[in-house]
Amino acid sequence: MSSDSSRARAGEENERLPLILGFQRIAENTASETRFIERGQGIYVYDTDGREYIEATATFYVASLGYQHPELIDAIMAQYRELPFFVSALNRTSKRSLDLAERLVQMVPVPDAHILFASTGSEANDFLVKLLRFQAVARDQPQRVTIIGREGSYHGGTLASASLTGAHHEEFGLPLPGFRHVSQPDYHGSRAPGETTQAFARRLAQELDDLIRREPPNSVAAFFAEPISFSAGFKTPPAEYFPAIAAVLDQHDVSFVVDEVITGGGRTGAFFGCETYDLKPTHITLAKAITSGYFPLSAIVIGRELYADLERGSAAVGTLAHAATYAAHPVGAAAALKVLEIIERDQLVAHAALMGEHLARGLRAYADHPLVGEVRTQGLGGALDFLLRDEDDRPSNDAASAEATCLAVHSVLFAAGVVTRAAGRSLIFAPPLIIQASEIDEICARLGRSLDLVLARRR
Repeated sequence: MSSDSSRARAGEENERLPLILGFQRIAENTASETRFIERGQGIYVYDTDGREYIEATATFYVASLGYQHPELIDAIMAQYRELPFFVSALNRTSKRSLDLAERLVQMVPVPDAHILFASTGSEANDFLVKLLRFQAVARDQPQRVTIIGREGSYHGGTLASASLTGAHHEEFGLPLPGFRHVSQPDYHGSRAPGETTQAFARRLAQELDDLIRREPPNSVAAFFAEPISFSAGFKTPPAEYFPAIAAVLDQHDVSFVVDEVITGGGRTGAFFGCETYDLKPTHITLAKAITSGYFPLSAIVIGRELYADLERGSAAVGTLAHAATYAAHPVGAAAALKVLEIIERDQLVAHAALMGEHLARGLRAYADHPLVGEVRTQGLGGALDFLLRDEDDRPSNDAASAEATCLAVHSVLFAAGVVTRAAGRSLIFAPPLIIQASEIDEICARLGRSLDLVLARRR
């Protein structure tokens, strides 16, 4: 379908589309403001005008195997022909869903884990919050329902997961009661002049400890964190951060939930971000890359104590009154099993780590560019931060200025055919795991030209 026919369907060029698009102004839901993507191949997508784009963020960090992977498509089609749909509940499930659960239990860094499936990362986090409330009742601790997240982190779009998310609360009348937030480990943006990473980590751990102590006794159930929060601007934590946080959680007997919706699947240089940062989670949530986006599926990895309480509580009540029609979908399970097979067989985690080193070299070539304040990388992911610091280690531009620079570079780079993600003051790169060195070189070359063009426009 051509862009002209797309606009014809929408009416006049500036008439509102019937489709509402997220993370933009509603008034921008017009044909003239929208790119209509028609097809994808490898790391590239193509719009209805025939323009080619490098998807340098794997389309919201999802398309781990890129587009049109024939083996994955064949596995999905085969499952459609065998068992296209089945609900998992009432003593019935599909064999494919059980196979995936067994495979994940073997992989995850959670001892004696059990798996509950959902359709999205939002649902996975939302369902886990619900199960933690069930646990509180089963333990006769109904007050233990407070959940702590971090400012800037994104955990989903449902009411509970949006409350857990550390931004965009006021306009939705959120958060719901029982959600609290502490600082993101934004060392580049939030450190005091000359503050060491060790002192910074101690300060954030003290903030968490103070928050827990201010709450009613034994009321905090869990702390949710991503190994790296992409939505907060790819803030890589200092080495001392997570050990300091874990010590506080252990002291107060608070569960540690690691949101691997983005980081799980090889993004950080290991299959799980937990492994990259040596985390010991109580529970994990997974989604996105485990099906490469070819089918909506997510998973909750449940630790042994919660599972025991679910078993005991459901025996007392007579049931676990929870299910979801499309959770544990056999086609999604088939897709995930094939993705895991391909990643292991083709050694894509090792490949992604190697390509990540190449990406890091390419991005760090611009560390001294006049617009760039910091370059952060980890695994096959990285960000340019446009907050500048002076010789006294003080910010020399404000967050609004840095964000404006980020948006300008993002716009110019998009026009040059590279899709990145602007998150606050940081421009994020996270291409599919299958990317090759020459393709990374092309991304970085276009980035350099875009930086220079934005700089030239300001002079």
